[in-house]
Amino acid sequence: MTIARYYQSQTVTIANGGTVSGAVQADEFAAFGLMMPAAFTGTTLTFQVSADGTTYQALYDRYNVAVSMTVAINRHYDLPTELASWHSFKLVSGSAEGAARSLVVACKG
Repeated sequence: MTIARYYQSQTVTIANGGTVSGAVQADEFAAFGLMMPAAFTGTTLTFQVSADGTTYQALYDRYNVAVSMTVAINRHYDLPTELASWHSFKLVSGSAEGAARSLVVACKG
C-alpha cells in the first residue's frame, strides 16, 4: 500500500517590534519543520493554537507546561508534534523582534 505524501511550505512574518507571527494553516498536515532566518532576536519560541482559525491561545502539554523550544539563527528544526492537532498555529518569539522576520514552516501531510 502506498501512502500519498503532501508537502508545502508556508512563510509567516513576525512584525518589527512584534512577537507573534501570522497563522500557519495546519489542518491538512501531520508534521512540521521550521527554517529559522539569518537574523532573529528571540532565542525561544512558544506557540499559540486555534481550533477555528480565529481565537488563539497558548499551547500547553499534558503536564500544564507551555510548549516551547530554544532556537538559533540559520538552523532547521522539527516542530512539536502537538501542533498537528490544531486547525492553525502561530509562532511566538520570546523577545520583540528588531525587524520584520520571515520564518518558513515546512508542512508534510
